[in-house]
Amino acid sequence: MRTMKAWLGVTLLFAAYGAIGFGGDISSELLAQDRAPRESVAGRVPDVAVDRGLERRRALAVRAGQSADCRYELDREVEIPVSDASLLSIVAGSGELAVEGRAGQSEVLAVGRVCASDEAYLEDLQVTVERVGSEIVLSAHYPESRGWGGRGTARIDLDVSMPLGMAVDIDDSSGSMEVFGSGDLGIDDSSGSIRVVGANGSVRIDDSSGGLEVRDVAGDVELRDGSGGIDVRDVQGMVRVSDGSGGIEIAEVDQDVVVEADSSGSIDVRSVGGDFVVERDGSGGIRYSDIVGRIDVPADERRRRGG
Repeated sequence: MRTMKAWLGVTLLFAAYGAIGFGGDISSELLAQDRAPRESVAGRVPDVAVDRGLERRRALAVRAGQSADCRYELDREVEIPVSDASLLSIVAGSGELAVEGRAGQSEVLAVGRVCASDEAYLEDLQVTVERVGSEIVLSAHYPESRGWGGRGTARIDLDVSMPLGMAVDIDDSSGSMEVFGSGDLGIDDSSGSIRVVGANGSVRIDDSSGGLEVRDVAGDVELRDGSGGIDVRDVQGMVRVSDGSGGIEIAEVDQDVVVEADSSGSIDVRSVGGDFVVERDGSGGIRYSDIVGRIDVPADERRRRGG
């Protein structure tokens, strides 16, 4: 009897291990399927009217729950050949923006990382690109505010690459921005920090609030800023600044530096190959050194510097 019970126990034990192994195989297979790359869904918008170029959208699977205000996310990708287009115009809206010029690239490629607090907003969060005359127009589209009462979140973070040295014009409402390797560059922005590096042309920025950093510019720099610090270095042309509040630092400029107006905040200017002029200054000290041309700053500041 004891021998039979012992044999039965061993038999049941092997059966249990076999079941566990079989289940483990199934679980491993399901896990492998889950980790396998999902096929993206792509759709092509047909050409309409005059040449609007090639537009390609790719929507990846919705990923839930990275944060409370960004419960739903997906990526949208568009691209268009540059051909003989001379300007890239970007209408960005809210969200972060990164633009990079790349040597040898012949198209504009943009990936829009869509973030929404409600899955219903995803359909209206779109990224489009089209050819309009000699311009390539890249736009981020947002849902109307119906039904959310301003309490929801809808954002598109854009990552854009283009041919190195292409002229760019940006209209942005909010969110940080970085631009590398452009040609002539124009930016109209409401809020958020802006960083520009390596512009092979002139740079014009009109900004309401947020810090400005500009480096390595082959042409002139013109900045109009409501609030936030300004830091400009390595400019082959001239620099012209109008600032509401926040410190101004300018260095290594080949031509003139002109501060048209500064309401508050210090001004620090160094290594200028041309003139240094401050036309109107509110409050905050003015420091300068290594100015090759003439120096024209308010009289009280001259006394402060011993001029």
